[in-house]
Amino acid sequence: MGNLVIKKVAYKGEKFLYSSPELKMGLQIIEASNGAGKTTFSSFICYGLGMYVKQFDFREKNVIHNEVYIDKNNCVILDVEISGYIYQLSRYFHTQSNTIFIKGEDGTEASYPIYRTNQENEIFSDWILSKLGIEVCDIYQGTKKFKINFADLFRLIHYDQDTSPSKIYKEHRTNNNFISDSTTVRKVIFELLIGHQFSDYYALIGELNKKERERDTHKATLASYIDMTHKMDQDISGINFDEIVSQLHEYNHQLGKLYFYRDSLKNKQFNSTDLDRRIRQFRSELMDIENKNTDLRLTKRSVSLELKDLLQLRDDIILEVIQIRKIILAHQELNLFSPNTCPCCLREIKRKEDHCICGLTIDESQYEKFFYSSKEYLEILKSKQKSVETIEIAIESCKEELTAIEEQIIHLELMKEKVLTHLYEIEKDIQINASDSELNEVNDKILEVKNFIQENEQKKTLYEKYAELEKNYSDAKVSYTDLSKRLKSMESDVQYLLESQLANFEQIYTQLLKEADSGVITAELDENYMPLVNGGVYRQASANVAKRFIYYLTLLKMSIEQKGIPFPRFLLVDTPENLGIDKENLDKCLSQVLNIKEQTKGYQIILTTGIKKYPEEFKRYVAETFTEDGKLLKKRNER
Repeated sequence: MGNLVIKKVAYKGEKFLYSSPELKMGLQIIEASNGAGKTTFSSFICYGLGMYVKQFDFREKNVIHNEVYIDKNNCVILDVEISGYIYQLSRYFHTQSNTIFIKGEDGTEASYPIYRTNQENEIFSDWILSKLGIEVCDIYQGTKKFKINFADLFRLIHYDQDTSPSKIYKEHRTNNNFISDSTTVRKVIFELLIGHQFSDYYALIGELNKKERERDTHKATLASYIDMTHKMDQDISGINFDEIVSQLHEYNHQLGKLYFYRDSLKNKQFNSTDLDRRIRQFRSELMDIENKNTDLRLTKRSVSLELKDLLQLRDDIILEVIQIRKIILAHQELNLFSPNTCPCCLREIKRKEDHCICGLTIDESQYEKFFYSSKEYLEILKSKQKSVETIEIAIESCKEELTAIEEQIIHLELMKEKVLTHLYEIEKDIQINASDSELNEVNDKILEVKNFIQENEQKKTLYEKYAELEKNYSDAKVSYTDLSKRLKSMESDVQYLLESQLANFEQIYTQLLKEADSGVITAELDENYMPLVNGGVYRQASANVAKRFIYYLTLLKMSIEQKGIPFPRFLLVDTPENLGIDKENLDKCLSQVLNIKEQTKGYQIILTTGIKKYPEEFKRYVAETFTEDGKLLKKRNER
């Protein structure tokens, strides 16, 4: 994989200047007394690589770097080597601070914004990650989506003095930002730096999420389109495309023949025989229409009379039903329904069989019954009610028949009007010796065929769009399924590699940490890849310096010893002595740098520290020294 080397650091402004000596591979120490510029040196490197540097954010009035703030037309210039190629990076302070200008050793120039304003814009982070051979991948955190940037990976490359030693990762620009500093994001950063397959894996996850959104979008678009066609009274799924094409071909053929016939009519001379034939034809049609109209009106009158009789009969039966209900009610109160009751005094009489209540002999079978029992009256009531229901059905039938007759009469009137119009036009034809009426008929037929063509063209267009949307949805489903299978097949390999790399990291980390801190017995990574020393028991705060520094150094050592690890083999360590550790333990901690093979080429550690705040054997690695009298930034007239 690629590597990053800082070859030279320079600052140019109208008032101040600085230019470092050429920095070499391996360990490079920048030592300085307090306030002479060691942190400024680190800040220049961070700023030139596109990082946010708080002291160069001139909105933060209480922490700004005064010399840089008051200077004009000032910029940082870094000469860097990335994967064997030399580039010059320039970034201004007051103007165009969101842009990094790049000049290649072949003279090519380019510029990239630092911050992403649009998801599709290429920024400086994308450029430098591509040069380092690290895939730019999308990370999804709930409903949030963002791209991993070089600034995210730089959190395990830059060992700064502002972050608490109890933490491992350099603080994010926005402290305690839930998304940017979540456990998930930090784990992704670690995984991307220890294995090249992880960048491919997360890139594939991002691509899968993109395909899933595309699939869902195509599905929703297709459903919305089907719903729209239903509102247009079109069953899009039931359309036979081949049949529509065939009908369009036939209608267009008819239209061509009609156009030809109309043109021949326009050139046709007056022919009285044709006109007579057509007049007879229309008069015959008119007579048929009149006869049908007369028959329908007679039928309408007959049905209307029948309806009137049915309505009267229904009203009469309803009246009888009401009367029977009253009789039943009266009987329930007075017990009137008995042939053995005296009609005068209403007393009950014991009547002999075959005798009237007056005593005369009668034949019971011939006896006309004027009295009914309550049960018999109820049977009569039910019969009458049933008759009302039957009559109601007959009434509705008559009404429906009348409605149909009315519609037929209206249709006949329209036909009559059309025939009369044709006869009128023929009369005009006779006067002007032309066939306008026949032309109008042909024009009507042309219009009718054109309407058919328009309807079928609309159906054809609707179906073609439907077929396109359905294909898009189908293709999106196939793409998502294929990508999902690829991801699933990759997961086992990635999991195996991750376990192997974690074990390797733990082994190197434990070895280096034990040598740097004699109080360490055990060291391992928890599920979030954070170091757990001695099982997590409390230790003095200064122990956190070694715990954090060795974590960074382990990543560097792994990238040197193993090919294919994306970690760029570069560390920037800023003033570790300011983090509450005594010199003896600090020297033991820094001495672990020597555990990296001296003959190894292709890595660089830039350490900014106080004067002689390092092991004695590190003196030969000092690249530059700043003092109170020789600070980093010098006025132009002092040079």
